[in-house]
Amino acid sequence: MRKGTSEDVRRENLTAVLRALMVGGQMSRADLGRLTGRNRSTIASLVSDLASLGLVDEQDPVTDGTVGRPSHGVALSSSVAAFAVHPEVDALTVAIVGLDATVRRKVRHDFDRIPSMDDVVALATTVMAARAAEDSGSRITGIGVAVPGLVRTADGLVRNAPHLQWRDASLGEALAAATALPVHVANDAQLGALAERDYGAGRGVSHFVYLNGGASGIGGAIVAGGELLGGAHGYAGELGHTSVSGSTTRDTVGIAGSLEAEVTREELLELLGSGDMDPESF
Repeated sequence: MRKGTSEDVRRENLTAVLRALMVGGQMSRADLGRLTGRNRSTIASLVSDLASLGLVDEQDPVTDGTVGRPSHGVALSSSVAAFAVHPEVDALTVAIVGLDATVRRKVRHDFDRIPSMDDVVALATTVMAARAAEDSGSRITGIGVAVPGLVRTADGLVRNAPHLQWRDASLGEALAAATALPVHVANDAQLGALAERDYGAGRGVSHFVYLNGGASGIGGAIVAGGELLGGAHGYAGELGHTSVSGSTTRDTVGIAGSLEAEVTREELLELLGSGDMDPESF
C-alpha cells in the first residue's frame, strides 16, 4: 500500500482544521488543536496556510480561562462562497452559500415541462451570472449540484435520474465548461444526510437513516459511524425503489409495491388541497 506523501498529509490536516471551523464556528487556535488532535505549532502553520488562501481570518488573541498565552481566534472568511444548484422535474433552485453554510441568496425557477440537462445547464449558468453580479463581494470558489438520481461523483456523470429522464448525462463536465468553475455533483439525499450530520438533526448521532421526498420521488442515505455509507458502487441508501408491499402499483422504474409507488407527492398534495407547492412553504 502506498504511503501518503507529505502533500497528502498537509491536505488532510488543512481539511481537518477547515471542517472543524465549518461545523463548530469561530474558535481559538487552542480549541482547534484540541478538536483536531494537532499540536500548537502545527495548528499555527495550518491556520497561516488557510489565511494565505483567503479561507480564514485571524482575530486578536482571546482568553479561554486556561493558563498560558492567549490564543488567536480563527473564523471562516466571510467573502468565500459557492453556488448550490438543485434541479428537479418541476423547478431549478440556485443559491449562493457562504463557507459558513449561510444561504445568502436563493432563486427558484419553475418549469412547465421536464427539463433536459442542457436546459438546466443553460438556466443555471444564466442565474449564477446574475446572482454573482448582485453579490460582487463574494469570492465564488465552485459549484455544488444535488441531483435526484444516481451520480458518479468522481466526474459528475448522472448515471440515471429516472424522474428527470436523464441517463449518462455529463452534468459536471457541462457545467464546468460553461462556468469555468470547479463542479461537484452528488445525489441529493446523500448531500442532505451530510448536511443533517453536520448542521441539523444528525449532529452528535453516529448512525442514522435519512429520507427525503419531492417532485422527483423519494431518496435515502445512510450514515454509519459518522460517515456516509456509499456501498460498492456509491449508491447505498437508495430506498425509494425498495419493495415495501404486495401492491401491483409500479414506480417510475417499473418496480411494483416500492416505497415510491406507495407514497407519491401528487397524493400528498391532493390531501393538502394544493396542486403544487414550493417545499419552502411547508
